Amino acid sequence: MRFSTSPGDILDDKVSTPRGLAIKVFDVAGERLPGSEGATTQDFLLVNGKAFATPNAKAFLANVKLLAATTDKAEGLKKVLSAVLGGAETIIEAAGGQSATLKSLGGHPKTHVLGESFFSMAPIRFGDYVAKLGVRPIAPALTALTDKPVHLDDKPNGLREAVSAFFAGQGGEWEVVVQLRTSADTMPIEDAHKPWPEDESPYLPVARLVVGPQASWDEARSPRINDASACSPWHGIAAHQPLGSIMRVRKAVYEASQAFRLTRTGCPLHEPAAVADLG
Repeated sequence: MRFSTSPGDILDDKVSTPRGLAIKVFDVAGERLPGSEGATTQDFLLVNGKAFATPNAKAFLANVKLLAATTDKAEGLKKVLSAVLGGAETIIEAAGGQSATLKSLGGHPKTHVLGESFFSMAPIRFGDYVAKLGVRPIAPALTALTDKPVHLDDKPNGLREAVSAFFAGQGGEWEVVVQLRTSADTMPIEDAHKPWPEDESPYLPVARLVVGPQASWDEARSPRINDASACSPWHGIAAHQPLGSIMRVRKAVYEASQAFRLTRTGCPLHEPAAVADLG
């Protein structure tokens, strides 16, 4: 499990953006998706929102171009903008709403990442069915962190430190949930911006993730793992093929991102066959 935030550059955590969770599952058998032949791992990439900020590939590409144009630039301005957008988002949420756009641009509330629930946002194949996937905390120590503010002043890696402090003394437990597509009219595949109504198809538990106490970050090992490995929604088996235009364009975006990383790190990517291969 890898917790993250969305910017393409390394920023102070006070630039508060949506949070992500990547899960790499080992020893997965089955027909492989194109580009992941020969591997035995399955990646799931989730974000703490139930729908995409953009409805289709064209709008998503515009967001990616904006992200690329501002990567590694104007960190001070991004901090100021994040503070302004965060204030605006607080006002909206106090009125009972929320803005995915404000959150994506840096206005995400400065809350503990371990209290979040994460979702695929766009659909995937679920064997013979179509579904959206989610992971939500169920351990009391984790649910107590939901919406809990985290102190980030003078802590550029405050979220990482908060996660490390938690797992140093205790483990965690999450529930894997699935929302099955039951209606072509109200549960579109091509429009990832539209949430699927949960009164028609609620998220149902299908598995649990249990993690014991551990060192969640190692100054020598963790950066080495990050440089040598990658996660993609298109890395896995055909039974979990990503669906819709957003997912199709993400394949090209992730491939381009991984190629760009190589120019910066000089470290070729290696898909691990077992947990022990992660450094």
